Formats: sequence, C-alpha cells, structure tokens
Amino acid sequence: MSARRAPWLLVGAVLLAIVLVVTIAVAVPSLRQGRIGGGPAADSPSVSPPPPPSETLYLTGYDPDPGPLDLGPVTTTNVDPITVSLALGDHAVHTGGAIGLSFDATELASPLWDSSDSNLALTLAELDRPVLRFGGNGVDRRMWWTSSDEAAPGWAEAVVTPESLARVAAVADQVDAEVTISLDLGHDDPARAADMAAHAQEAFGDRLLAVSIGNEPNGFFHENQPQLAVRDKSWGPDAYQDSVREYAAAIEKTAPGTPIAGPGAYDAPWWRAFAEAGIDDEAALTMHWYPLWDCTGPDTSIANPTIEDLTSPALREQARKILGMGRDVATENSLPLWMEETGPTSCPGTNDTSLTHAQALWTVDYAFTAMEEGVSRIAFHSTLQACRGGAPMSPLCASGELEDPGPIVEGRTSYLALMLLGQLPDGQVLSAATSGDGTIIVHGVIDQEGQLALVVLDLRDPSDPSATDAPVRISAPEGTGELAPKGWTLKNASQLTGTALAATESSLHGAAPVTGSLSGAVLERADPLDLASSPGTITVLSLEPVKSD
Repeated sequence: MSARRAPWLLVGAVLLAIVLVVTIAVAVPSLRQGRIGGGPAADSPSVSPPPPPSETLYLTGYDPDPGPLDLGPVTTTNVDPITVSLALGDHAVHTGGAIGLSFDATELASPLWDSSDSNLALTLAELDRPVLRFGGNGVDRRMWWTSSDEAAPGWAEAVVTPESLARVAAVADQVDAEVTISLDLGHDDPARAADMAAHAQEAFGDRLLAVSIGNEPNGFFHENQPQLAVRDKSWGPDAYQDSVREYAAAIEKTAPGTPIAGPGAYDAPWWRAFAEAGIDDEAALTMHWYPLWDCTGPDTSIANPTIEDLTSPALREQARKILGMGRDVATENSLPLWMEETGPTSCPGTNDTSLTHAQALWTVDYAFTAMEEGVSRIAFHSTLQACRGGAPMSPLCASGELEDPGPIVEGRTSYLALMLLGQLPDGQVLSAATSGDGTIIVHGVIDQEGQLALVVLDLRDPSDPSATDAPVRISAPEGTGELAPKGWTLKNASQLTGTALAATESSLHGAAPVTGSLSGAVLERADPLDLASSPGTITVLSLEPVKSD
C-alpha cells in the first residue's frame, strides 16, 4: 500500500441453522472438501461428527448446491430495455488465473501457510488459480529477509526465510496459484534482495511470475508523513531508475533469468522510469490504484469513501481513464499491464464502504472494467489479520482476536465476489456497450470452445422501494467467428445478491440449472436475449454454443 494508506478487513463464521442449530457438512472434491459453516453438530448417533475447523469453509452467504435458479424476463412493457452489444477485440485479455489477492510481504512469515491447523489453503482453493502477490508497505520498512539465520535488526517486525517461502510455495501448489514477490528496496541492499529472488526462484519455480523491486517507490518520501520515509527529498523517478538498474544487475548475477515487474506505483512518471530503465527480463508494468482516495473530500468529489461513490457509474469511467493511462505506457513499451494492488479505498480504518454488499458489486465490476482496459492480472489487497479489529476492507480475515488472529480464516462479501469471478470460463473478455445511465452494465467472456458467459451487474440499491426489475436486451457478440455460428443456449446460472447496498452480508448462489421462462433460452445472431435485472444483483449466465447439424 502507499504511504497514504492503511489496511482494512469482517465477519464471523457461517452458521447454517436447521431446527436446533445442526451444522450441515458439505462434501466438496479435492481441496474443497469440508463444510460450509461452523459450530458444533448436535449430539446424535445418526449425525457424523463435524470436520475440524481446518477442514471447514467459513463463507457466510455461500450456497454451493442451491438447486435451480428461477429466472424470467421482465413483464413490464412500458419501459425501454437496456440494450447491450458485445464484441471480441483483437487484443482481448484472457481470464483464468488472472485474479487473486495481494498481501503485505510480512505475511510471508505467517504460520498459516501450509499449516495443518489452518483452513487457508482450503479457502484459497475456492478461487480460480489465484494470483498471490506479496508486497505492501511492509516490504520496505518491516520485513527482514535472511537465508543464513542472521540476527534481525531492531526495525524488523517479520523475519522471512527460505523456509517461509517453501511454506507459501506448498500452498501455491495446492491451489494452483502463481506468485509475485516484492523485494526490499527501502533499505538499499541489492545483494540481500537478489538472494531473496534466488530463493524465490528455487521455491516457486514456474509459479513465480516475477519479483518487484520495492513497493510504491513514489511513496518513499512524503513531507507530510515523515514516519514512513525511507528516502530524503532528493528521491524521485531518476533516482529510482538508478536503483532499479543496480538491483536488476544484482539479481541477474545471483538469480539469472528472474522476471522483474514494476514499479508498483500510482504515478505515471514512475511507470515510465521502470519501463524505460532498460533492464533485462522485464515481465510487466505494474500499477496500484485505490479509487476512493479522497478521505475528507467535498461532496462534489467522486472519490469519497461512501457507498454512493463506490457504486456510481462515474467511478467506473474514472477507472477507465486511470487504467487507460497505464495501458498506454505499457503498450508503448511492449509490456503487459498488471494491477498488483487494489481495493475500494485507501482511507484508513472503517468507513461507509466497509464490509458491505456494495463492495462485492464493485469488486466484480472493477475487475471487468480493468480487464476490458487491458489489465491482465489483478490482486485485491488483503491481510490475515483478525476479522474484528483488523483491516475492514480485506476480502479475507482471521477468526481470532486482534492480538491472536489464529489459524482459521473467513471470507467476506468481496471474497464471494472473487469466487463468482472464478466461475467464469477460461476465455477472452469481450468489450461491451450498454445503454442507460450505467447503473446496469453487462460484461462477457467467451472461450475457444464457444462457451459464453454473460455477467449482468445491477448497482441499484435493493432496499430502495422505487427500484424494480429492469428489462435488459443482450445481442449476440460480434467478432466471434465460427465459435458459435448458430447461437447459444442458456445452460446454467449463478447469482450474487444482497438485501441492501449497505448490508454487511451478500449471498452467493452457486452455478445451477435455470428454471422459469428463461429455461433453455437461446441467443441467436438475429434474436437477442431478453431478461430481467434485479437491483443489487450480479447474475452470471452460462451459455453453450448450439451444435451444428
């Protein structure tokens, strides 16, 4: 996170009560086996003992086997439908293994990684081959790396060793994750950073996407935050570029061929400083951005940490502008663009957007907006701190006390959103044009087999009595060639819902067959798909190509 930022994170265990609070065990394959919920099962000779917490998923609101989803078209005829056109572009970003979590580098030392007492790996496995990134403010200020058991300096709050990396790598193997790791630039020790890169290369192998030299170097000196300074006022993009070259040379000597990404910054001059440094093995241009940064801004600001600003279509347009700037620099330098650290707001502590259904809606919309603008990897900043008293914006948190978070983690509303994104096919993101005021928007993905996913997202408040179902008309995507020459048939659907934008819980209805008037609906080139969008919902429609005769 930047020098302006503080961490954020929610909610307790999921209790599924039937009559006398009997907890239901849900069996799921591979790493996902375990149960949804928590609490002891009722004493009964006919009830199997519940699995231990380390084999239990704590995901409030998630129903993995909900039964059919009843969907139907809008019956109102006096309202013009929202119209949607989709197209497959020449440089569309690929989904699949593109979205995940960012952690502070100090969390590399957490005992939760590869612990038989923790459900962390089980929970991460609910995502789709997640990206795991380690950086944050701690890497340059509080993390100490050693491969030779040296005594840690007084400033170190976390000691990371080769054994730490091996534990994280074991979890990455279990959940099929790829990893990026930031190296300490704050203490200006290229040899030590190169040693960490070498051990990361050994621990993660092909799962290591890249290392990054420092975290948000543009935050190394702020006159108004001297407590966070790791450089003096002479520091700037030119000095950073010199340091990148020095570090890259040390990495090439100690760990040749290690991919390097950067700068992990939120200002264009720093993006250019990295991209134009001329180092070998450049892997990607990396950005950080928190859209609601105006912590005490005026009402006219669109970046206040409020639900109103978080769900405003204006924020989406601002995201397109900022992300487009990063994409342009990346394209000029023939580099992919990664969003290595992001979240709703950089404002410290709890605010109106914390722990809300609105955050879940924003997470999906922002992820798609970023991919549509050319961002190929996205990591939402998270922590393993306690749910109560820890970081309120994190998709993930630990169930223990603030001073003793414990080994059991829980997923919040935005974690359900990431799980929903994981249900998408591995394909290419479609560009979309949606009519209306932007509160209802449609995104899409198509894979090489012609499987099509349509994501209908409605930012309206479901607690508003004037908000009713709205008609949406989706035309068949253009530019898909022979992937589905005759059209698509609706196969199944999943849905994320909430009772209000301000609600502290969301509900995720797992993928299931569709019943109602949309059962078996067909989307053809000359025949759009009509459906209803309900306020505060995200509906994912999975369609398969109609087989040719």
